[in-house]
Amino acid sequence: MKKFEFQEKGHKYFLDDKPLTGVTTVLNVIAKPALIAWSAKMACEYVKANLKSLEELDQVLELAKIAHTRKKEDAGDIGKQVHKHIENWIKQRINPAAAYLEEITKQEADIVNNFIKWAIDNKIKFLESEKKLYSEKYWLGGTADFVCEIDGKKYVGDIKTGSGIYDRTPMAQAAAYRLMLEEMGEKDFYGSVIINIKKDGSFNEEKDVYWSKDYATDLELFLGALAIYRVLNNTIITNDLTEKIKNNSVKK
Repeated sequence: MKKFEFQEKGHKYFLDDKPLTGVTTVLNVIAKPALIAWSAKMACEYVKANLKSLEELDQVLELAKIAHTRKKEDAGDIGKQVHKHIENWIKQRINPAAAYLEEITKQEADIVNNFIKWAIDNKIKFLESEKKLYSEKYWLGGTADFVCEIDGKKYVGDIKTGSGIYDRTPMAQAAAYRLMLEEMGEKDFYGSVIINIKKDGSFNEEKDVYWSKDYATDLELFLGALAIYRVLNNTIITNDLTEKIKNNSVKK
């Protein structure tokens, strides 16, 4: 039996002590133009808020260069906490005997409650929470936020806490998780669902819940990103992966 391991430090996955490539690492090769504009906005806002005199200009400009990084780190901390609270809540839904007690801030509670309300209103039946996954075939590792049933149909679910979803990348991420779930023996998936619960506490189910039943296209996007990642990082691409992309042969 293969030895699959996840190390919290560094968020790394290993198979037989060899590092796997993370799904989110692969998807970072896809350009995100909105982030470029956002980082420029963060720099401008920092200068506007902190520049008191021209004598401070050089110092303020240096700090403005990393304003987007600090903002992203702060947002990431909130996102991690929200994911943890939701993970605990889902696990209690799966096993009511489980007890998870953690402190939660009002901001975190407002965000988490939007997810809980969506889940209860839509009678979501949760099957898995924070499922650690791997693919030996594609040498990948990742963690699915949840697997659920909705109206008797099985979905791979992912939670986002950003200001919005601007492209199809989250669907490609869910497709990669489904790929690994199926390789590990799970079957009969119907689609994927992405829940965008924003950090400002706003949530509109019609606009912030994204569904995809087009697994073939979502997987094709991920496999394309994987091929680019392997070439850029001088790693091996399996013949199977190359042929699928070359011939566009993922079954629809």
